[in-house]
Amino acid sequence: MPPIVFSGYLRIRLEFKLEDLTGKRFASSAALASEAVSAIRTVSSLALERHILARYEDRLRGVARDGIKALVWTMFWYALTQSISFLAMALGFWYGGRLISTGEYTTTQFFTVFIGVIFSGEAAAAFFSYTTSLTKSATAANYVFRLRAMKPAVQEDASKPPFDDEKDKSPAHIEVQDLAFAYKSRPHAKVLEGIDIDVRPGRFIALVGASGCGKSTMVSLLERFYDPVTGRISCDGAPLMDLCPRKYRRGVSLVQQEPVLYQGSVRDNIAMGVEVDVTDAQVEAAAKQSNISDFVASLPNGFATMCGSRGTQLSGGQRQRIAIARALIREPRLLLLDEATSALDTESERVVQAALEEAQSGRTTVAVAHRLSTIKDADMIMVFARGKIVESGTHQELLDKKGVYYEMCLGQSMDRAVPT
Repeated sequence: MPPIVFSGYLRIRLEFKLEDLTGKRFASSAALASEAVSAIRTVSSLALERHILARYEDRLRGVARDGIKALVWTMFWYALTQSISFLAMALGFWYGGRLISTGEYTTTQFFTVFIGVIFSGEAAAAFFSYTTSLTKSATAANYVFRLRAMKPAVQEDASKPPFDDEKDKSPAHIEVQDLAFAYKSRPHAKVLEGIDIDVRPGRFIALVGASGCGKSTMVSLLERFYDPVTGRISCDGAPLMDLCPRKYRRGVSLVQQEPVLYQGSVRDNIAMGVEVDVTDAQVEAAAKQSNISDFVASLPNGFATMCGSRGTQLSGGQRQRIAIARALIREPRLLLLDEATSALDTESERVVQAALEEAQSGRTTVAVAHRLSTIKDADMIMVFARGKIVESGTHQELLDKKGVYYEMCLGQSMDRAVPT
């Protein structure tokens, strides 16, 4: 029994290690394949099909090569557990025969002890034949338990306000006080520090600055995808950390630089903005407000036209306006625009900008922009640099200061922004 148990224990340990390493290797190869498929146009344009296939094949060969080595050791200990039972049977039969020949055991005693030894050895060997199943089940159970033990950074509590019976549609009042934020992966690198913003109800606030200065992070904090490290953000005087995130987000709409459309019709993608069923009139009103009515009317099936996977059947400007319509059908109190026009051509930008100007009416708006011409009419422009607000004021006030904002306008050759 001790050799069987020892061999089986070693096999289980080796299988746990093999399962973990194999999972990591397959994850690496699957990630490569997934990235290549999702970016197939880039791969094809660079003529990298054979290169990607060769890399994928090489990773799979590495999985097989390393797996075979580990499997040989695992199977050695499995073979040992199975062979020991037969060795015990042979030794038992030989030694029992000697005991009978010397008269120390009767035939009945011999078979009683012999069968007990054989059955116990075979039972132990049979138990360890299921170690592969035990290993996989233990790995799967540990994964489930690990997922259940994970706690989201922003947790939902339905007992917290805003309550479902509240129907307040007035523009939100957002205050940011002495805010600092750092990502968990880089806790010592402050992305934002010392941020103070007061967004009055119904006003249009713009955030500008170089890439990586913290503008989009600020929008993520306002959406409450994260909580600040220090300081606080409040909506109508109530700290966001004291609000139920799901209920708070019902009054917030976010339009991103790369809008996400889903497989379905134009109507389905617009109506997705609300949880309840919406009427055709509501969808049409949102489409009109986002300047997309004429485009939809020109489609062969109107609102029933399919957008394709991830909206590939539509242009960038069309996808952006559908995303704006999806945001507006929610009737948000707070509208967040994260570089909503930076990836568009001049004509598409003009149309989308007109839709955004219409969308800003009657609600508080916070916009992030690289193209300064899109936010020159904002009530307040805040210039970010190295995670801090270095300038704030209206477009003309900032131009008169001839500071960072003025230099940014000159760098973009904005004839309309910088008077000669």
